[in-house]
Amino acid sequence: MRVIVMSDSHGSFDRVKRIVEATKDTADMYIHLGDGVEEFEDVHLLYPERHFVAVKGNNDWGSMEKKMKLLVCGDKRVMITHGDLYRVKFGIDDLERAAREQHADIVLYGHTHCANVEYLEGLYLINPGSVLDGHITPCSYLCLDITAAGVVPVIRQL
Repeated sequence: MRVIVMSDSHGSFDRVKRIVEATKDTADMYIHLGDGVEEFEDVHLLYPERHFVAVKGNNDWGSMEKKMKLLVCGDKRVMITHGDLYRVKFGIDDLERAAREQHADIVLYGHTHCANVEYLEGLYLINPGSVLDGHITPCSYLCLDITAAGVVPVIRQL
């Protein structure tokens, strides 16, 4: 299963559309981790046959999405969140604890605008970075392959 994960697009319909267009032949699912749910939903209208899932970020004021969701991707439990609820700008301890309480294998989060992949005692903690803001790390998104053989997270720069 190939999941394309993005976050923090902050109004950039063009960048979200470019990511979907570039990956539509290989992706099974698209996930947006907040702060850009509106343009993510607008792009979904162009690709209604594709599977799109989003969570609400701290700047998605009108969104009715939840702040955290649990998904099953392949044989993995995946927790998705923007990250503000878990104060990820100050560290990932609260996020890690919440993911373990949910028995997640993978937690995907945004908010910091910093791409990051960590593996801590059986738990992947992955931030795809920001689709729009490249002042800390280059603008990026995540290509996440989940197979019976394992998990392969690849950060792709825009």
